[in-house]
Amino acid sequence: MRLLFVTYRFPTNTYTADKNTTYHLVKYFGRRHEVSLVALAEDSQALEGQDLIKPYVVRSEAIVLPRWRSMLNAARGLLDRDPLQMWYYRCSEMRQRVLQVIDEQKIELIYGYHLRSAQWIANVDRVPCVIAIQPAQVLHFGRRAQLVRSRVKRFIYRMEYERLIGYELTVARRFDRCLLISEKDRLAIDPNRELKNVFYNPHGTDVDLFAPPPNNKREPASVVFAGALSIDTNSDAVLFFVDKILPRIWRQRPDVRFYIVGKNPPASIIRLNKDPRIRVTGFLEDIRPYLWRCSVGVDPIRIAAGMQNKVIEGMAAGLPMVVSPEANEGIGAPEREALVVGKNPEDFATKVLTLINCPEVAQKLSITGRNYVKKYWSWEYHFRQLEGLFFELVTAYREGRKDVDCEKRSIRFALS
Repeated sequence: MRLLFVTYRFPTNTYTADKNTTYHLVKYFGRRHEVSLVALAEDSQALEGQDLIKPYVVRSEAIVLPRWRSMLNAARGLLDRDPLQMWYYRCSEMRQRVLQVIDEQKIELIYGYHLRSAQWIANVDRVPCVIAIQPAQVLHFGRRAQLVRSRVKRFIYRMEYERLIGYELTVARRFDRCLLISEKDRLAIDPNRELKNVFYNPHGTDVDLFAPPPNNKREPASVVFAGALSIDTNSDAVLFFVDKILPRIWRQRPDVRFYIVGKNPPASIIRLNKDPRIRVTGFLEDIRPYLWRCSVGVDPIRIAAGMQNKVIEGMAAGLPMVVSPEANEGIGAPEREALVVGKNPEDFATKVLTLINCPEVAQKLSITGRNYVKKYWSWEYHFRQLEGLFFELVTAYREGRKDVDCEKRSIRFALS
């Protein structure tokens, strides 16, 4: 198949969930099919890592959208009714380049990564189009509006949430398939189950890459959170853990050490280094040594939608995981078999302490959690299903039929 992938961030590295997913998507399909990529980049420096995907694509096109222009777009969007995130990534050149690549590469199917990419491909009707909405943005921003500390951000997130109500449903109708991560996302977008084109297709992880080394020894009484700290939802999770959960753990085990692993920690996180029992590492080229070193992994995230890559990476590394209910929504791992869910601060602290105090329980969870990821959460497991969908859609178009009635021609996007 001749495939075109379209995304709002060029995958020059794998340090964030969106770039990591796009990279593995291109890598998997590029080994089997002719893949072209059209993506935005914030500046020319963001393109220095194009060698990462070069072996897997027949063509890659990067459109630079400077941050100042994105901010100007968002300011214009204040006068409109579309979500600000759509305005932030407005770029008419992306649309033009997409059409050019479709013609010149004789593309047979288009895959758009994230809701934000819909604006460049929604009205293409000559080939099948798939939109991977990913986590429901209406769910994500609804939680942000409730939990963020800043009043200014709370106001902005509330406005974005209100604009997103019904918007994702409208966009999803315009595509041959709408890819979602979990049933929770579907109900947030489509509470009345009106959509007939939903296909569940979450992310995966490199299970072999994260496998712990033979005879791995873990540091007793050590807890780790690993995630990009430039993302405010992760910073909120860390601060919530330190404020509400860690003191409860320290009351019984004052020797517990907490490692915070992730790039670009804000000042509020860096200040936590003042306590000798907490270590903020900052950016690391490789986070795996900490996943192999610590005795318990945590993801107490509150502002979340979709799935949490950090959870399945921890499980793939054999790290016993204690997570919030929100962190397990998109994964659906069986509780107490693959991971442990802490439903409130007291419950969360108790379950972390159980794993620290009972190494045999932690070891069992380590094995069952990794086995669960090996079976259900490899990149190949989910991409094989997606590949089957692509074949079905391409075949249907070749035969002049569509098995889902979509409304591609009627959606409006202010691209200029």
